[in-house]
Parts: sequence; structure tokens; C-alpha cells
Amino acid sequence: MRGTSGAAVRFGGVLLVLAGLVLGVFGAGISSHASGALGTRGTFTVEQCEHLSTTQRGGGRGADSVHCSGTFRPSGSGEARKGLDIDRDYETGRSVTASCDFLGVCYKIDRVNACGWFAGLLAALLLMCLGGPGIIHGAAWRTERYKRSRTIQRRLARGLFWSALGFFLVYVVLRVAL
Repeated sequence: MRGTSGAAVRFGGVLLVLAGLVLGVFGAGISSHASGALGTRGTFTVEQCEHLSTTQRGGGRGADSVHCSGTFRPSGSGEARKGLDIDRDYETGRSVTASCDFLGVCYKIDRVNACGWFAGLLAALLLMCLGGPGIIHGAAWRTERYKRSRTIQRRLARGLFWSALGFFLVYVVLRVAL
């Protein structure tokens, strides 16, 4: 039986790690803002929402998206910042507790949403756990020499998988209940 080449295993590892990095950057960034751990806390007042049609030519039906902007007033000291964007669709005039990043995007502080993005962060760590050894060792990772390391990797991957699934289920239950 012929095995997989080292280059193929490394390529697959690179794909898994890159996917994990992309998901991890979004998961870490948005979950930290949605929980209120990072960013400037304050009150965001929605001033306008623009409905953007995403239908394509030919009369196809697509989901419309909404882009809302407004004024952010920091909780502590500091001037109000106008023209910032918020991550969700709200009715005009509504005020929400938010956290804003340095790019000018605000996120409603919502622990349920943070839980969902934290599940994504755990899934990203799982992808990197699965892809990293393939990049480093190639096809040799499957040999007897790395049997103990593969056992540790399986345990870590299993723990990350069940943790991510648990946080995701908590997110779904809370989103439906609230």
C-alpha cells in the first residue's frame, strides 16, 4: 500500500493552519469586543441604516444586508465620534452598549454573541492543532516514531472539538431562548 507523500501532507497542513489563522483572528477579535474585554466601551446611537440589495442580475433573489452607522460616546472621558459603523442591524435612534475598535467599527456588547465567536476561536485552535504537525514532519508524522505525539495530538484535538461544540451549543440555546 502506497502512502501519502510528504509534500501532500505538508500542503494539507498549511491549508488547515491558514484556515485556523483566519478563523482565529476573527474569533479572537470579535469575541473580545462582543464580551467587552477589548476596545473602548460606551454608548452607540444609531443615526441611519442603509439597506443594500445583494440581488444579482437576472432577477435572482438574494438576502439584503443592512449597514448602520451613528455616533459613539465613550463611557469615560473622550469626545463623541460620529460616522462609525456597528456590527448589526438596528432601528434608527436606538442606543446600545458597545465596544469600538481602533478602526472605527463598534460591536454591541453581547455575551451570547461572544460565546459563539469563542466557539469559533476554539475551532480555529483545533484546525491549527491538526495541521501544525503535518507541516513540520510531513508524512513522517504517521510513522511509529511519532506514535506518542500523535496520541497527545488526538487528546488535544478531542478536547478542543468538544469544547468548541459545547460553546456553540450554549450559543445556539441562548440565542433561541433570548
